[in-house]
Amino acid sequence: MNCSRLLSGLLSSLALTLAASAYADEPSADASTAPSEATATATNAPQSVVVVGSPDSDAKTSESQSWYSSAWDTAGQHLSDIWNKGDIELYVPFWSYHLPFAYSPEKRASYTEYPAGGGLGKGWYNASGNWEGVYVMGFQDSHAQPMYMAGYGWVPTWNPINEQTRIGVGATVFLFMRSDINSYAPTPGILPMATVGYGPVDVQVAYIPGGQGNGNVLFWWAKYSFK
Repeated sequence: MNCSRLLSGLLSSLALTLAASAYADEPSADASTAPSEATATATNAPQSVVVVGSPDSDAKTSESQSWYSSAWDTAGQHLSDIWNKGDIELYVPFWSYHLPFAYSPEKRASYTEYPAGGGLGKGWYNASGNWEGVYVMGFQDSHAQPMYMAGYGWVPTWNPINEQTRIGVGATVFLFMRSDINSYAPTPGILPMATVGYGPVDVQVAYIPGGQGNGNVLFWWAKYSFK
């Protein structure tokens, strides 16, 4: 159901999410050399030759092209690493906890707090020891209607006791489809998330912010990695 649109949008969201770090971490050599080359061209040109364009505009164009190229290259490398080096992971959503301060007891009782569903993904711990993964899940929303979600997660992780025990806090960027928001049209989102794990098992949670009577939900799922 709209799977191709969902995955296509996810790839675009991932590229935009990684663009800032790509720009900061990988300064472009093309951008640094373009002004000097353009200036030399203008300086060395014969008097009878009119040089079209300015060195500044050429440098900006080169820098812009390098920025987008670097962002896509970084996104592609992250996805390639996850796909080729990651483990297959099973996702099991088990709790949509509506925070009591935002809902009346009657309203909370009417919601589906223990959603049926599941999902699959691939994830790995990168060279920095941080978890990265991609996933697809389908489950019941708060109104017991089908909801679909596909995303990328990044969680800096620490081992407080030993290598098998871990905790982490990060974020997930994703696309979701549900009946009461845009009539199942793919909609982007980004949420903070945390994880606690031991061995191949993790319990992860994402916080959905909101106001009185909406949002303010802790969405929990378990994750098992087939190593």
